[in-house]
Amino acid sequence: MEYYFSVVRTILMKNLFALLFLGLIGSILFLATLRGIAGNPPASSIKNNLDQATKPFELSPERGRFLLTQNLSEYHSFALSQEQGNAALPDVGYYKGKYFIFFAPGISLFALPFYNIGLHYNLSQVFSFSMIGIFSVFNLLFVFLIARSILKLPIWAGLLASIIYGFGSVGWSYSGTLYQHQPTVFFIMASFYAVWQYKMHRTWGFLWGFFIWTNYALAMLIDYPNAILMLPVMIYFLLVSIRIKKTEDNYKISFRFAIIFTSLFFIIITVLHGYYNYQNFGGSTKVSGDLVGYQTIKRLKLDQGNPAQNLIKIDELSRKKNPVNSITEYNLVRGGYELLIAPDKGIFIFNPIFLLGILGIIYAFKKLTLEKSILMSLAVTNLFFYSSWVDPWGGWAFGPRYLIPSMAVLSLFVSLLLVEVKHKFLMRILTFFFLAFSVAVSLLGALTTNAVPPSTEAIPLKIKDGFMFNVDFLTTNRSSSFVYNTYFHQQMSLIQYYEIIFSVVMVIIFIVLFILPLFSKKAHHDIAILTSDGTLKEKGGISPGN
Repeated sequence: MEYYFSVVRTILMKNLFALLFLGLIGSILFLATLRGIAGNPPASSIKNNLDQATKPFELSPERGRFLLTQNLSEYHSFALSQEQGNAALPDVGYYKGKYFIFFAPGISLFALPFYNIGLHYNLSQVFSFSMIGIFSVFNLLFVFLIARSILKLPIWAGLLASIIYGFGSVGWSYSGTLYQHQPTVFFIMASFYAVWQYKMHRTWGFLWGFFIWTNYALAMLIDYPNAILMLPVMIYFLLVSIRIKKTEDNYKISFRFAIIFTSLFFIIITVLHGYYNYQNFGGSTKVSGDLVGYQTIKRLKLDQGNPAQNLIKIDELSRKKNPVNSITEYNLVRGGYELLIAPDKGIFIFNPIFLLGILGIIYAFKKLTLEKSILMSLAVTNLFFYSSWVDPWGGWAFGPRYLIPSMAVLSLFVSLLLVEVKHKFLMRILTFFFLAFSVAVSLLGALTTNAVPPSTEAIPLKIKDGFMFNVDFLTTNRSSSFVYNTYFHQQMSLIQYYEIIFSVVMVIIFIVLFILPLFSKKAHHDIAILTSDGTLKEKGGISPGN
């Protein structure tokens, strides 16, 4: 019994140190690239000032979300003033004389306590944006836990999966600004891990059930498409709630009713969400994306002249607008090209490490499990949904930002490949070079700007597109990093700052890829593991998960 607990403690402590390491290195690197400026910027300081490239409000998603947070803190209202509406353009809707951002309110609500704390330190914008960094750190932890607990990968492979997602994907560029992508990954990956825990622990599984349903409601509160992106996880939740047992004569089907009563928090949050829609937009199922754009109203001069006639015309425009029309199968080929291989946005151009993730999925079919199938379906759902989107580029954006959830999944399959492949050393060398390029590109975006034009706009403007657009910012010392601009701008060039961060990440990757596996092999012979019947098996029986 004493030896039994010794083995359990060994396994737990190994995971604990790995989780602490990921938390520490993630916090340091995400802080080093956090976007921001000192001060408590009012709406009047944004237009033609803080909305320029490398500034914290360079694009409308962060402008609108921050202004809503500011408005909630100062005026306790979801409706923006006209000045705020002008600052948040173009993603601003108009309804009955009021201005609303097109985005779901969740990110702004999550940022609210951080904004209020930052006010006391004259850092309201920096603190607000740091909220996304916290989600990003937790994403590293959940990717590791999924690799270790569910895919049964060794510690080094779990660490590698987290590092690939955190610093080898364009998700790094969206870890320090008010975008929905990192929180979306958190709700998806945390819920997937929670469903597995729910499956494994029938006695206390209902606690995980509450967590899963709550995540689903909150995911929709931050971004409406998450209702679809999280569907594979919810299907997984349903499947593990059904148990089919074969008897002598027939099959016996049992159902865990915990999946039903744990939906309480989901119902509460969804009802509150519907009430928000009803109060602000006139219907519980009407969302801000249904509103007529304020920019359209200004262009048609419907904010001038007879208010009664203008209101009739605005209502007509509103009835014609339907966000669902933005999704169509006719966009699949163009959208798939843009998201996968287009020079200006393609995932395999910006982060070629994920090519190995595709190869890892092929290897996974050899030992396919329900969990691996759900992970694959998450990536496929993400790809098909946004390939069907009318704007697969994501506007002016750095890389294929819509595929960030798929990047978390593919990171796991890269590590799975390295464990399963026959020629391990050669594959690790290939991984190292692919990952070096991916980190170099991701860091380039994280330190400079996300305001990168798609080729459809860059060509007419005769400017660069893709990550080459960011190179000029790097060489001319134009950075979005709060830490660099505040503390290191006078001491070193941006290129030097870039090289320091890049070197740190690559040293960590080298250790994880080539050094830690040596210790893992030693542990394979020296540590006993627990067998399924609870007994101990001495030496020579280590599974990949230990």
